[in-house]
Amino acid sequence: MCRNCALLFSFNANNRPSGLKPFSVFERGRRHFLSAGIKSAASLGLAMPLVEAAMAAPAVDAGSHEATVVLRGGKVYTVEPQQPWAQAVAIKGNRIVAVGSDADVSRLVGPRTKVIELDGRMLLPGFVEAHIHPTLGSFFTGGVDLQLPTGADALAAIAQYARQNPDAGHIRGFGWRQDMFGPDGPTKEELDRVVPDRPAFFFNIDVHSLWMNSKAMQAAGVTRQTPDPIPGFSYFKRDSNGEPTGYVLETAAVMSVVAKLEPLTYESLGSRMQQWLPKAAAAGITTVFDAGAMPIDDDQSRTFGLYLDLERQQKLPVRVKVSYMVSKPDVDEEVRRAISLRPLVNSELVQFSALKIIGDGTAEGHTALMLDPYTDRPDIVVTPPYSKEQLDRMVRQADAAGLDVHIHAFGDGIARMALDAIEAAIRENPVRDRRHSLAHLVYVSDEDCPRFGKLGVIAQFSANWMSADPDTTVILPARLGSRAHYLVRPKTIMDSGGIVAFGTDWPAAGFYSTYKPLESIQVAVTRQLLNKPDAPILQPEGERLSLEQAIRANTLGGAYQLRMEDSIGTIKPGKLADLVVLEQNLFDVDPHEIGKVRVDLTMMNGRLTFSPA
Repeated sequence: MCRNCALLFSFNANNRPSGLKPFSVFERGRRHFLSAGIKSAASLGLAMPLVEAAMAAPAVDAGSHEATVVLRGGKVYTVEPQQPWAQAVAIKGNRIVAVGSDADVSRLVGPRTKVIELDGRMLLPGFVEAHIHPTLGSFFTGGVDLQLPTGADALAAIAQYARQNPDAGHIRGFGWRQDMFGPDGPTKEELDRVVPDRPAFFFNIDVHSLWMNSKAMQAAGVTRQTPDPIPGFSYFKRDSNGEPTGYVLETAAVMSVVAKLEPLTYESLGSRMQQWLPKAAAAGITTVFDAGAMPIDDDQSRTFGLYLDLERQQKLPVRVKVSYMVSKPDVDEEVRRAISLRPLVNSELVQFSALKIIGDGTAEGHTALMLDPYTDRPDIVVTPPYSKEQLDRMVRQADAAGLDVHIHAFGDGIARMALDAIEAAIRENPVRDRRHSLAHLVYVSDEDCPRFGKLGVIAQFSANWMSADPDTTVILPARLGSRAHYLVRPKTIMDSGGIVAFGTDWPAAGFYSTYKPLESIQVAVTRQLLNKPDAPILQPEGERLSLEQAIRANTLGGAYQLRMEDSIGTIKPGKLADLVVLEQNLFDVDPHEIGKVRVDLTMMNGRLTFSPA
């Protein structure tokens, strides 16, 4: 038996659920959550402490000095500046009780202590994904994988899949990229040639657009008379005669189609989630910020209930911070709803975190809000989902209620608008500990970079987007001109006093979709494509981060954004035992090999959530 397997068997024996049925709490619908108000909260068992047994570590005598688990003989990188390196860690229950030398920690080993011999392997804090979409990703990434070199390859893959699945009612997939097609996007005619007989629809790798054939348009009821949900931002692309082309942009329009073609159910999403969550644990992830949950029956709270139900069944291997994504024009009501959810979603592992605001779209789709016109289409005027007045009001109201905001900001126009809104809220509302954040920040003006540190706004980056690839070296230069020489600049913001947090934004990406933090960290350090050490470096080259900076952004940076820096993000006595063991010390590995380093063990809350057989 391998060095981890015996321990994993022992832990699982102590924590194995018995006779639990999936989705027991919310299976009868939304009335089990918010519709009954406080009564609903009671029916969920949300009074603290919630599900005390869930994911618990083996019991230990409270008066004993004996550790539950000891990991020793390793390269322990703590991310603590006062003690960055150690050899061993001791855990009691779900918390770290000692960090130091093997000799120091071995004093806590007793007859019931589980000992993991690291044998020189690296031990890190568990990775914190500060912006990811577990529910969206679980739903969107099914079907045909279109992460292929060209549009012709994508069409060939679709045709093959259709031939191999003749009885499928519809064909779906994920991963086509903007560089596969021209600036006007793909068309229904291209799809009709390979799938003429049934609906076919495919999500872009950025998850901001959709490509569908004529049968899918018919099934979804999309015609030339169909109104655009948000004209100028979320719409159905049309040809010169006003006919929809099969290219659909931004969430409101995309989801209106999805609701007709493949309605989401609680059971189907739960099944998909249970397939992905073990993969997250295997990647070393211990905490996620769900930056916009997939709504079930147009109700995000049902998705929060799914997380809570998985926790009850001891099937949740990660901590989850959820956000309420504003999706309707009545911003006052949306903020009130977010505030009302906060006390109801507050279990040990699942907590409400922030109000998520979609500020703009993507430059690839000409829906990012820029300060200056698009280079290739100066005639385009982007109308963001919310006006400046609406954004100011949302941020002010949320801030006054003590709620953090997390704003999608691709272009420099929305970055400035969001920073202005936060600055106004700080000026108007009482002093408090704020953790507002802007996500993605693909292009931020020189004038606005220092404002992150000045205002205390967290800069959330998807580091896996920082490579020189067809998106950043072909598509974005066409859209932005010389501005594309200054994309994604985390070091500039760090150097001016800003805090940076990493999250892959899985499944969304410009070129390469991944949920694996080690791959993201590699790209942050190299600003090059994975597995291509001779690939071009994304400019500015000086924005490459040190390994220390990249690890910190994917651990403590994310923990700070989520208000959890006192509990996770570093390895320190008193913190929760969220840890990951790597087969090699990252500091001894070629930077171009970081993404290939194997995760050997993941622990969350003192419990093993992953260990290979």
